[in-house]
Amino acid sequence: MAEGAFIALTDPPAKKDEAYHDWYAGFVPMVMEIPGVLSGRRYSLAPDQIDTRPVNLFLTIFELDDVEAVRHRFAERFGLRTATEMLRLGEGVDQQTIMTTFFEKVSDKFAGPGPEAPLDQQSIIVSLLSVPLEIFPGFIAAYHENRLAERMTRPGVISGQLYQKSQHQVQNTIYPFIALYHSGQGQELLSTWPKPPTNWKSIAAARETDPSLRQGGALYNSANRDFLYVPYVRPEPPPPPAPKAAAPAPAPAPKAE
Repeated sequence: MAEGAFIALTDPPAKKDEAYHDWYAGFVPMVMEIPGVLSGRRYSLAPDQIDTRPVNLFLTIFELDDVEAVRHRFAERFGLRTATEMLRLGEGVDQQTIMTTFFEKVSDKFAGPGPEAPLDQQSIIVSLLSVPLEIFPGFIAAYHENRLAERMTRPGVISGQLYQKSQHQVQNTIYPFIALYHSGQGQELLSTWPKPPTNWKSIAAARETDPSLRQGGALYNSANRDFLYVPYVRPEPPPPPAPKAAAPAPAPAPKAE
């Protein structure tokens, strides 16, 4: 029995933001009713970012006590009849950009130096990790030693944990690993968080300072995309337009002499 998380990265369909949020307001409690789902929290992409490449606008993280069992119950709840059938969540969400993945914990939750904050007020840095096959067997240990330990020294980080993609899925997956870093000072953390290398110049610069990224290093040819998400708060609907003022009554016609 593996503990883990079900992570959904989603976007609204074009020009259907209100319909998307209405749909999501029902989707979250629907998932929370599944036995084994411990919690669910929604986030939105922060306006200022670590990585400026495109990513989904909204994130939901459901914590699970047994990934395999919840995946099977989830499939039954959403009408997936076979292990190869892919999840579709209806017209309320953009089907072209959705990424839903079941992850299993592969590290303890490490504590950082950041001051504690209520969970519903914590921002989260999501590190999407791509890993080539040649370093896959030793990646977990290498990430612990070369990334997780270093990230936990950053001011403002409350906790950090590494997850690996489960073999039990409801959609084709992209990232084999993900790391989640909680912070009560998300925007302040941006100034000290390392920028992921995105081109040959920045990759070469990163290899100059980090031996694990060089050829033969424990993280050689791995890549990370780091994004800051903040707790989602649905904005209040705009007030109704003020009623139009009544047109003035026409002036009386002059009397004939």
